[in-house]
Amino acid sequence: MKINLSSFLQGRFNIFVCRMLGWRMTLHYMNILGKLYFFFNRKEKWKIKKAVKTVFIDHKNSSEIRSITRDVFRGILFHYYEKFFNAFSNTETWKTFFRTHIENQGLTSIDQALGEGKGVLLITGHLGGVEFIPGYLALNNYPVTIVVKFKTNRLREISNQRAGEVSTRFIDPDRTPNIMKAIFDNLKENRVVITQCDEIDEWRPCRNNKIDFLGKHIHMDKTINILSKRGNAAIVFGAMHRDSWHRYKFITSSWEEMTKLYQRSVDMSIGEVVLKFMEHYIYKFPEEWYQWKKYPKLDMFAPTDVLTETPASIPVLEPSLV
Repeated sequence: MKINLSSFLQGRFNIFVCRMLGWRMTLHYMNILGKLYFFFNRKEKWKIKKAVKTVFIDHKNSSEIRSITRDVFRGILFHYYEKFFNAFSNTETWKTFFRTHIENQGLTSIDQALGEGKGVLLITGHLGGVEFIPGYLALNNYPVTIVVKFKTNRLREISNQRAGEVSTRFIDPDRTPNIMKAIFDNLKENRVVITQCDEIDEWRPCRNNKIDFLGKHIHMDKTINILSKRGNAAIVFGAMHRDSWHRYKFITSSWEEMTKLYQRSVDMSIGEVVLKFMEHYIYKFPEEWYQWKKYPKLDMFAPTDVLTETPASIPVLEPSLV
């Protein structure tokens, strides 16, 4: 069985070594491991490079694409460093980091949404410091629920232990018979339920709903629309923007703000609008998206009667980072 990057970096030996090294040296160690991994997994490396080039070929020159690609690989490895830190740092280090390294630009939207008493469906993606969103909200006393799959039982134990220290719940697909019901039940309790709109492996395509996403014309995933309609919760889009390698901005947009920023939203479903928001962040911060290797899988959702092609221009959409 071929080992993936996540399993490789989170092997028992590497966990032991990183704990011995301390967090500053751990980042350097994981960069070395990442370069080693991609050296022996050149097909995966090539797939990522090709995806970046395909998306930006009509918008960037060769030098810019090479620079973006280098940053993408650094971002992928930094994501796993964040994931590692989030799981294995001690509680005091974890809390101190969140208090000193994350700038809040998003709690007002969540406060207003919770004030409606219907729960909040916080939609995000595989972008930036997404691993930090649940802990950051929980540390600020928000009732957080997240749907999450654990790679190992050890990681599940550690995560559940930390969740017990703050107001976080996990909906574990491996241990939850009806995930949708669990999500709706948590929304009814007026909790913040975090989900992702770019979980390509779990997409459920809608036959009659199509969208242009990262240069591909595809059938729209219907999961977000189902959750938003049946859950009847307030919709908020959130991103943990990695402002620098150790600084973050937590940014959110309410549904009202999204419709103002995206003029075509009047004719679009909630799922389409949030995916276009996700697309904007990917175009603007490609180094923060770590799903590049899954980009070719979008072809599985392409209509058979329509050719895929790169759009003439990148969509104009400006969620505020100020």
